[in-house]
Amino acid sequence: MRRFLMTLAMVMMIGSLCAQRSQEVIPLSSSVYEDMEVLYLATGNGTPSNAQPWTKGEASLILSRIDASDLSAPLYALHRSISQEIEPGLRFIFSDGFQFDTSMETNFEFYWHDNTVDYDKDTEWIRGFEDRKPLVKLNLAFSLEDYLYIFTDLQYGRNRFTDRDKPFMAVGGSSGKIVGSIIESGDSAEIVDHSWAYSQRFLTNIMWPTYDIDFQTPKRAIASVGGRRWNFNLSRDKVKWGNGHSGNFIIDDHVDYQEFARFNAFSDHFKYEWLNVFFETNPSVGEGSSADEEFRMLMAHRLEFRILDIITFALSENIMYQHDLFSARYLNPAFIYHNLNSRQMFNAIAHAELDIAFAKGFNAYAQYVLDQAVAPNETASQADATGWLAGVEHAITIGNGILSSSIEYAQTSPALYRREYVDFLMFRRYHGNGTSFISHIDYIGYQYGGDAQVVQLDLAYRIPAVACFALRLFGMRHGEVDWFTTNTAVNDIRVPSPSGNAIGETGLISMMAELSVPDRYFPWADVAVYGQLDLIGKRTYDKVTDTHKDHSGDVQLTVGMSFAL
Repeated sequence: MRRFLMTLAMVMMIGSLCAQRSQEVIPLSSSVYEDMEVLYLATGNGTPSNAQPWTKGEASLILSRIDASDLSAPLYALHRSISQEIEPGLRFIFSDGFQFDTSMETNFEFYWHDNTVDYDKDTEWIRGFEDRKPLVKLNLAFSLEDYLYIFTDLQYGRNRFTDRDKPFMAVGGSSGKIVGSIIESGDSAEIVDHSWAYSQRFLTNIMWPTYDIDFQTPKRAIASVGGRRWNFNLSRDKVKWGNGHSGNFIIDDHVDYQEFARFNAFSDHFKYEWLNVFFETNPSVGEGSSADEEFRMLMAHRLEFRILDIITFALSENIMYQHDLFSARYLNPAFIYHNLNSRQMFNAIAHAELDIAFAKGFNAYAQYVLDQAVAPNETASQADATGWLAGVEHAITIGNGILSSSIEYAQTSPALYRREYVDFLMFRRYHGNGTSFISHIDYIGYQYGGDAQVVQLDLAYRIPAVACFALRLFGMRHGEVDWFTTNTAVNDIRVPSPSGNAIGETGLISMMAELSVPDRYFPWADVAVYGQLDLIGKRTYDKVTDTHKDHSGDVQLTVGMSFAL
């Protein structure tokens, strides 16, 4: 009888959630996404939407597809944990429909690693800049009725770069080095070749001197409006498309944030998304010349179909728009972007995703991306630029928790993202006291870029609302295409990945744990302790001599404790 009453209450609550249609956007750092995916996987209900983040209204619709009355105890606990996280409404509610909330997070993190010579930049840490938490973060949110939500944060954390990061590498100008179409010979930029913070053997997120502060704040700033089955938001936030464990091809969440305008409409069996992501275009190091002088935007639209509940199929057709002026006539979300044929302004890219829950607890998934292919009667002036990944996921209840696992393989061609005039690279400038503007280069989509072969195995055991333990095994072979390989040179490559005579090989073992501290110890806050241990090995394979050289390795440890008030 007690179980029946709890189930009835849960069903009523979910119905209430759907009715309130909250426009609050759930951050991708929330456990809701992994928990929901595991719940769907373990119950044989296919996959939830792979276009993320979700609003709480959409998350409520997704959760309502699961029949809570037929769940085992661990899955029921997971279902309840998700429903509590996505319950709409802020803490302070007024009778006229206005709500607001303010909160603070305090994080204490400690970092240690063994090899301070070969692993001396943030990109050489597995738990790098994007994953490290600030010392203090303040959150402010308010909403009006069920159609408007505003959020912003203010954080005090370490910058990506400091005034002690030397030497800087000059890019553009007279240096002779360029980075695709984003930092060209007419630009003047600097990137870090040695990081003070990431080369320290021991470091914390407690800063001294304090001018190491990250000025790129807020990291999340969201204005969201919508209705029962639709949402539009202008955001600085993380966004991703896809179910890949090692990454996703069009837009991925491995960066600290993106800035975008996003519209989506959704139902039980269909979701449409129109996404426009905006990028910096002036990498200049000088304060006085920091204004962008051209316009650069990823214009993307995605159709997602949930077929027979156990099959999810999605496809997108997208374009990078780069020019010294903006024309609103290109913004039609129903246009076929590939038909914007100016190669010096546009570069089209398309992709498809497929998830099939072929048995209860199992899901097979795949992605394919097409940047360039030779059409009939077309000359092969540019190399084929494609990528694909495929994997299998599994979830099963064991004891009081759920064990999930996946294995994935990905391969990208050397020319992926690197068309001749307009490419899919990005940079972001960081500024701090005592430093000029320093650029960080990255891919918009798959974080390892083109010219790569990747295999990844993941295991995780989660006890809902109590703990999560995870293991990741990763291997990669990467060819010689890097940031400084010109787009013209990349498009002259006609061999499979990995290209060149020197092949970089990377192996990784990562172990992670997170535990929620019981309320009786800290009744005034939500407290968690966590840690991550990474064992890394790298070497270079010489094709000519069939030997390995340049062996290096590192042990990296992160330990932390978080308080959410």
